[in-house]
Parts: sequence; C-alpha cells; structure tokens
Amino acid sequence: MWALVQDNKVVEVYNYPKSVVINEVRYPSSMFKLYTKEEKEQIGIYEIVEKEKPNIQFGYTSQVTFEYDTVNKIVSETFDIFDHPLEDLKRKEISKTKNKAYGYIKRFSWLVERSIYDSTQTIPSDVTTYVTDVRTACDVICTTIENATTMDEFKVATINNWPDDSNVRKYIR
Repeated sequence: MWALVQDNKVVEVYNYPKSVVINEVRYPSSMFKLYTKEEKEQIGIYEIVEKEKPNIQFGYTSQVTFEYDTVNKIVSETFDIFDHPLEDLKRKEISKTKNKAYGYIKRFSWLVERSIYDSTQTIPSDVTTYVTDVRTACDVICTTIENATTMDEFKVATINNWPDDSNVRKYIR
C-alpha cells in the first residue's frame, strides 16, 4: 500500500497500483513498482508501514488511519485493537466444537443403521472406542473453553485435541 502525502498530510491511500494524477501529471500504475523509493517520494508517494492486524477470530480493529512522520519520512497505519466479547466467543467455539465432534462421529452412522436392520452385524469395537474418545475429547474441549476467564486462556482452550482416526478410517463412509 502507498500513500500520497501533500503538505505533510496523507491525502490519499492506494491499496494497489493504479494510474494517478498528481499535480496535473499522470503517472502510470507501473510507477508504484518501477520507480525507486526516492523517485516516488519526490512526487509525494510513500510506502505504508502496515501494522500487524489481530486474528479476526479473537478481535477486530477500529477505523484505520494513516499518519505521516515528517522526521523519518514514513507513513504508518494506525488503529486500535479490540477483543470480541469473551462470552460470545466461548458460545460460538463450543458450538463449533460440538459440530466438529458430530462430523467425526456421523461418518460411522451407517454402521449403526446396519446393526439395526441386521442384528447379526455388530459395530466394530475400534469404532465404538473411537466414538467414545471423540465424545470425551469434545467434553474436555468444551469444559476448557467454558472455564476460560481471559482471552489468553480462551486461545489455549480452542486448541482442539481430537483422537486419531487412523485405525477406523476403513469404516468411514
């Protein structure tokens, strides 16, 4: 990103190269990539030093503003960072976790249906063990999320530790 600076103020921001008119002179879009830093600065174009943005899962930013530093001759992006309300995040993450567990388990629902329609067909013990492990993991993850009292605890709680399905993959449909 680049900024046009005039009278020590950012007057325009360019997110991508485009043809621009500055002081009644048209510059091609290639100017942003081909001109040297000094050549761009001579016409008032400065590369923007972007600030690291938060992970949108956990936070959001205020309106972005751009400031020109006359001493260092740089344009900086500035904004405030806010956390999403923790209770909202917890509710959403618990729902996502339960949906993920359901998705892991439902891959084997055909085995349950088969055993209902044909009582001679049993559900393999590897599958029942895996399903139990998924339910247990889901409970542990949800409890950890629910018990989080800070955003840092919540971020750690959202690290999902699901059981390995390598020994039941042959039963997936």
